[in-house]
Amino acid sequence: MTIRLAFIGAGVMNQLVHIPNFMSISDCEVVALCELREKLGRAVAAMYHIPRYYKSHLDIIDVKDIDACVVAVADELHAPIVLDLLKSGKDVFVEKPIATNSDDAREMVKCAEKNNRILMVGYMKRYDPGCRYAKDLVSKFLQEGSLGKVIYARVHCYGGDWTGGLIETSRLVTTDEPKPKVKPRPPKWLDLSEYCRYRAFLDVFCHDVNLMRWFLGEPEKIICSSFCDDMHNSIISYGDFSVGFETGFIKAHFWDEELKIYFEKGWIEVKPPPPLLRNTPSLVEVYSSSERTFKRYYGDWRWAFREEAEHFIKCVKEDREPLTSSRDALRDIELIENLYRRFLEAKQE
Repeated sequence: MTIRLAFIGAGVMNQLVHIPNFMSISDCEVVALCELREKLGRAVAAMYHIPRYYKSHLDIIDVKDIDACVVAVADELHAPIVLDLLKSGKDVFVEKPIATNSDDAREMVKCAEKNNRILMVGYMKRYDPGCRYAKDLVSKFLQEGSLGKVIYARVHCYGGDWTGGLIETSRLVTTDEPKPKVKPRPPKWLDLSEYCRYRAFLDVFCHDVNLMRWFLGEPEKIICSSFCDDMHNSIISYGDFSVGFETGFIKAHFWDEELKIYFEKGWIEVKPPPPLLRNTPSLVEVYSSSERTFKRYYGDWRWAFREEAEHFIKCVKEDREPLTSSRDALRDIELIENLYRRFLEAKQE
């Protein structure tokens, strides 16, 4: 069974990541590309030998030989486009975050369930071989008690060079066409003056929120949360332990991100690579005080984005829920909204 795909959007992520990855999967056929900028859309379709170009996603609603769609457009456009596609009976992969507010995300979840469609969200770190191995190690440590209980965790991302040289070494099609205008879609309670900062945090660091929840589960409450320009710090309570969550943006030639979980008798540290660095897994290091050892674990040389694409195709073929489901992604939006709401409340105290 071959899954026939259409791509919505011809920007960097679809050009350099999603289109080539899905095209490399044997039981997947890319049959169409939708892009509002006609010159860009036709040029990208020609470069990748995609047989059909459409200007709008609405043009493929009634096209019967398209099984699923990959959506990588401005975050504000996720909800309206994905809802149209789900209602037309197509399975959908959408880039993270699922939406820019929890109301939209909740509607998308309900729509997917009502229409019995798969809606997968692009949190590629969960498909990173190093992250998967680290997740298994944490489960093992907790079950066996070899490192004792979790006493603290640290989530850190200050970014840097996220491309790993991919853009500089690839053929990226650009045109002189202006980007389509996009209207903000903030949460109803958020003043528009705060939207830029909220959106920047949501767009980048939803990855780290998602990774934290995958490893540690759902938090109990937010103790404190602060935003200063592009920098964020918060303390998130898990009952028996807390998580220090720190993010920001720096200019650097490397990538600065880690998840570190401290146990009573050691710790495990996960360091993801630059997101667009191909075939490079996260580095995993474990310290055990009883053994007095540092151990490094190296995952398979695979690209998280390629693993993610394979997972989506498998889910469509087998009609099963993805690891990064829409309902799970909704919880990320809810938590991020609560982090920002807590910050605004503290400003008024």
